[in-house]
Amino acid sequence: MRENRVAFIAAVNDEQYFEECSYYISRLKVPCGYEVEVIGVRQAESMCAAYNLGMQSTEAKYKVYLHQDVFIRNEKFIERILDIFQSDSEIGMIGMAGCIGMQKTGVPVWNAAGAVDCREPDMAYRLICAREETQDMYVEAVDGLLIATQYDIPWRKDLCRYFHFYDISQSFEMRRRGYRIFVPHQEIPWTVHACGFANMAHYEEGRGACLKEYPEFFYADGGFELDYDAEWDLLSAQLAKQIESLMEQGEWKYAADVIDEYRKGKRKDSDLERLGIMSDIKRQEEKAGVLKQFFDGLGSYSQMHEKYMRIRFLFFRMELRLPESEFKELVCAVTDGSLSCEAAVLFVLHAVADRKYVLEKIKKLYQNAGEKRKEEYISKFYEAVREKPVPVAYTKIPSERRIEIG
Repeated sequence: MRENRVAFIAAVNDEQYFEECSYYISRLKVPCGYEVEVIGVRQAESMCAAYNLGMQSTEAKYKVYLHQDVFIRNEKFIERILDIFQSDSEIGMIGMAGCIGMQKTGVPVWNAAGAVDCREPDMAYRLICAREETQDMYVEAVDGLLIATQYDIPWRKDLCRYFHFYDISQSFEMRRRGYRIFVPHQEIPWTVHACGFANMAHYEEGRGACLKEYPEFFYADGGFELDYDAEWDLLSAQLAKQIESLMEQGEWKYAADVIDEYRKGKRKDSDLERLGIMSDIKRQEEKAGVLKQFFDGLGSYSQMHEKYMRIRFLFFRMELRLPESEFKELVCAVTDGSLSCEAAVLFVLHAVADRKYVLEKIKKLYQNAGEKRKEEYISKFYEAVREKPVPVAYTKIPSERRIEIG
C-alpha cells in the first residue's frame, strides 16, 4: 500500500467523456510528496465489478471512484480530501452529496450538506443538498457520482449486479465496519456532473437486494417509490436511432418533425433531448441563412455527436473561468464564424448555468472582432438573463433523522 498515492478510478464506456474527466484530474494541485494515477475500467458488467478491478489494480491508499461524466472543478480537491481523511481515521468515505434519514422504501434523497453543479442534456443548474446546512456533515450514505475512500472494502458485485445502488451498498458496508461517512460543505460545488437522466433498468433489482441485505439502515417513514417503464425505454431508444439516421442522411426537416412530436409528450430522454438541441441548431442556422453551419462537412452521426459534445465541454471550461488557452478552440470558432451566434446561444441556454458570464464573454469576442450584428444578437439574450441568478435546486432535511451516524 502506497500512503502517498491517490488513484482516480472510473468505469468507462464513452472515451470522450473519460478524456474530459481525466483533463480535469490533470489540473488538480498535487500536494508535495504525493502522486496521482488515473484508471479507466472498460467493458465491466457492473459498477461494482469495475470498481473492484480498479481497486485491485493499484497500490494507492487513497482512491477516488467517480463517474466518467464528473469533472472536478476544485483544484484543491486532493489536498482537501487528504486533510479530511488524515484528521480522523474513523472517516472511511467522502462524498459530494449525502443522505440522512434513509427511507423504508429504499429510495435515497440527497438531502445533506453537499452540492453539485448539474449539467443535464437540456439544462444546467446547481443542486444544493439542504440549504439550511452550512457545515460539514456525517451522513448515512453518499451519491455515487464521486466517492473517495481511505480503506479498501470489496464492492458487493454479488448484490449490485448492474449500475444502481452500488453507492448505497458501499456506504452501508463502510458503516458495518465501524467507519463514518463524510460530506464537506461546499460554498461552490467541487464537481460538475454532466449527467443524463437516470436509466432505471434494473433499479428495482438493486433496491430489493439492498432492502433485504441492509434492513437495519432503512428506518425513516414516508418516502416514495419510482416507476420504471420498460416500454418507454425501448421506444425512446428506437426513436433516437431513427432521428440519428435521418440526420446522417441529411433529412433534417424530417428529424425536426419527429422531435416536435416527441416534445408534445411529457416524458424526457437524454438522447432525445440532446438530439432536439442539435436539431434546433440546424433550424436556427437555416432560418438565419448562416453560410458556415455547425454540422457542415460531417458525414456520420458519430462525427456530429463528437463535435457537439466537444464544443459543449469547451463552454463548460469557459464558464468555470479556466484560462482562455484551455478553450482556445471555442474562442477561434466564435471569432472566425465557424460557430454561429445562433448555435452559441443554444449552447449557452442548454449547457451553461452562469449564462450571464458566458454571454458577456461571447459578446466581447464579437465586439473585439467588429461583428456588430452578432454582438447585437448576443446582447438581446444577455439583457434577458443579466439580472437572473444562477439556477438553483434545493433538497430538504427530513423531519426524522438520527443524531449519531456511525
